[in-house]
Amino acid sequence: MRTYSLFAIAGLALAGPDIALAEVLTVEGVYPARTAGAVEVEEITVERFGGDVGEQLAIAITDRLEDVRLDSQPYFTIKSATGGGNTYHIYGAAGAAPEEAPAGPVGATLRGTASGEVSEVRDGSEKRTRCVRRDDNKKCIEETVDVFRCRKMTVHFSPSLRLIAREGGTLYAADDDLVQSQRYCANDKSEPSPARMMDSMVDEFAQRIRYDLAPEFRREDVRIMESRKGLAKADSSAFRETVRLTKSDQAAACTQFEAMLASYPDHASLLFNAGLCAERDGRLEEAADLYQRTRMTADGRAYAQAGLDRVASRMRAERQLDRRYPPG
Repeated sequence: MRTYSLFAIAGLALAGPDIALAEVLTVEGVYPARTAGAVEVEEITVERFGGDVGEQLAIAITDRLEDVRLDSQPYFTIKSATGGGNTYHIYGAAGAAPEEAPAGPVGATLRGTASGEVSEVRDGSEKRTRCVRRDDNKKCIEETVDVFRCRKMTVHFSPSLRLIAREGGTLYAADDDLVQSQRYCANDKSEPSPARMMDSMVDEFAQRIRYDLAPEFRREDVRIMESRKGLAKADSSAFRETVRLTKSDQAAACTQFEAMLASYPDHASLLFNAGLCAERDGRLEEAADLYQRTRMTADGRAYAQAGLDRVASRMRAERQLDRRYPPG
């Protein structure tokens, strides 16, 4: 199994099931791209996007794909379709593939279109009561009701894109129809900004593309199990001290959890915590086995399933990276 010093993005905190547990172990690793059709692609040529929001979307997607790093190196090489050079372009069935694929990185072309529409309609009214006269004690003695007409602004964003292999054929497709609406009334201090609403949807879609096409690195603080039920008195005290040790020396705590498991091979907390230690060290198959055993106990099912899901996801990422960087 190969390891990678991965993506420079912020770590995430993971909250476990709703059990009052305090201490954590930190696990980190690569999680897979959400789609596998383009995992071998190393070089993407971004075509000029069509539509009135196309250029904005192309820039947003380019920025996010350029930010992905693996071993401190760009995960993708991003090029412009108008940048010259020897890049070969073919868009599906519109052209004929060359007899021999060009040498070099696995390449593809990203083409797309994006349109936007802004509409406004009347949306009722709001009433506001205000004081128009007060007595000498500043108590309101006369009120009036103001009626303010309201409107609703709706912004539609319709993107569509395709990632086309250099040899032809669609590797990845994404289409959507995003909508944001905001109601405002004549007494509001400001009207909604359609540009900001559009920016938000463009960013949302660009983020989707990034996570669809590339894996991500996550660092998570996962809560350990602390139940000592079933342990002998001396071992219960040792377990409690090991739990405290996770705050200062996680590696040492893991050594102790794993040593105690030998004496209590069916204890839910020890099984789960040892599995978490294995996951922490990248021993994913061992972690999966320990989580499976934890799931067979009465107390550890929810935590074990969350661990199995993480491990399965990381194993899927390893398979994707093996396709991109074949062993040997």
